[in-house]
Amino acid sequence: MQQLSRRALFGAVPGVLAASAAQAQAQWPDRPVRIVVPYTPGAFNDSLGRLIGDRMPALLGQPGVVENRSGAGGSVGCSAVAQAPPDGYTILVCNTANMAFNPFIYPNLGYDPVRDFAPLGICARLANVLVVNPDVLPVANVAELLAYLRARPGQVNYASSGAGSSPHLAMELLKARTGVNVTHVPYRGSAPATADLLGGSIGLMFDNVPNALPHIQAGKVRALAVTGSERDATMPDVPTFQQAGVDRYEMYVWFGFAAPVRTPEPIRARLTAMLRRSIADQEVAERIRRLGADPWFQDPAQMAAVLRSDLDTWGPVIRAAGIQQG
Repeated sequence: MQQLSRRALFGAVPGVLAASAAQAQAQWPDRPVRIVVPYTPGAFNDSLGRLIGDRMPALLGQPGVVENRSGAGGSVGCSAVAQAPPDGYTILVCNTANMAFNPFIYPNLGYDPVRDFAPLGICARLANVLVVNPDVLPVANVAELLAYLRARPGQVNYASSGAGSSPHLAMELLKARTGVNVTHVPYRGSAPATADLLGGSIGLMFDNVPNALPHIQAGKVRALAVTGSERDATMPDVPTFQQAGVDRYEMYVWFGFAAPVRTPEPIRARLTAMLRRSIADQEVAERIRRLGADPWFQDPAQMAAVLRSDLDTWGPVIRAAGIQQG
């Protein structure tokens, strides 16, 4: 048998590798896809990851397996995905907090939301709502609240579910837009903050609409405004901040998926198509609504534009507030 020359042998290697890569992409997926949720089980991020994972067998032929990797405000899980092999078998459930807040909050983040990830699509979003305990703060609307706070600069405390959380940033945005001075009291989650709000030791807080809604409906707290561009369907009598007279105030928390940046485009396209079909499914959309969010599909280009806009919005707000962790 004729022996191949060294030049011929090594010259063939790139072509062999390219053919192998193309074959691997054509066969993808031939095993389960890992869905990394960078938070503990139970939150909306986790529910969305499991909801999409349940759709994967029908749409991709392989299951999606959720892996919770919490820590540092989601940064631990995000860093793990950024460093994962870009083969389509590891994707991230990402949101406004870990993509648009964390880069300004954590000095040693471990990932760059633009450089290290390929967007696959946004699937849902939700708004926050500002609520007060009327026994502590006798105000009926945003204008009365702002007047009350301006008469007592720095004397009123507000709760949040944690430093750097979306409820915390919602108040910092309100401060930036109106100039009011209120004092932040961070809690370790929404539940203990809400307990103190209901108990009267704190006067006001922002929270995700699904968390606050039962207490609003029970009459235990008063909703003053929602942070979105439209009124929330679950409480149509509550205005948006812009309707309440606060200019340039809009905030949503979005939830989507991303892959390591070098994941091949054909694989990314199939993942995006899977997400699009999942969100278009009426049963999936209804389950998202029952979880308190709105189905909101944005393709990769739209997701990238949303992220750029959020980075431009939240960088100045976070720097002005001096929020830092770690």
